[in-house]
Amino acid sequence: MEQQQKPDFLFLGGDVALDFVNTVMVVGGRPADLIATPADLGAWLRSSPIAAEFGAPTKVDESVHEQAIGLRSAMRDAFSSLAEGRPVPDAALAGINAVLTDSPGTELRSTAEGDIVEVPRVDLAHDDRWTSWILADAAAKLLGSDLRRRLRRCANHDTCVLMFVDTSRSRTRRWCSMELCGNRSKVAAHHARSRPARSTREADERSV
Repeated sequence: MEQQQKPDFLFLGGDVALDFVNTVMVVGGRPADLIATPADLGAWLRSSPIAAEFGAPTKVDESVHEQAIGLRSAMRDAFSSLAEGRPVPDAALAGINAVLTDSPGTELRSTAEGDIVEVPRVDLAHDDRWTSWILADAAAKLLGSDLRRRLRRCANHDTCVLMFVDTSRSRTRRWCSMELCGNRSKVAAHHARSRPARSTREADERSV
């Protein structure tokens, strides 16, 4: 059986925590895990905004990958509940908190603007064990912010499971991406509208 090629990583969620959850998507009508292996997770980290802030490992340990996959499940449950207007399950919060109980510590850094900020003391390029903590911290910040009220699921419910933060001015964003599901929906709607007209013409032609 021909192996289906994985698509490129997508960063459409508007938040790195959602982008991480969105590493499970539908490809060719079937669920696909874009970070199914430790190497996949390392590649995702190197492509993500995390790399610019915390570095990225060249190799991810299997135990780190296993923890990250379990964390992703808890994050998905939490975000899905919010997107569907339901309370966040206690089990999802417990799964995220289980990772947050460990902490890499913090340090002070100077910004380009001359401010002093407190940030996690993390360099994933040298120590990948804090990968899940960084992701859990991102999830906690999203869940604790007003942005949680803007969590949406792509309106293409039949073939898309991606979520995003709706930052549009009108708060009416419907698609994970206009280039992906948005255009597909427009094409499908166009075909649906034109089908009755074609059927009528074909019936007229047969009756001649």
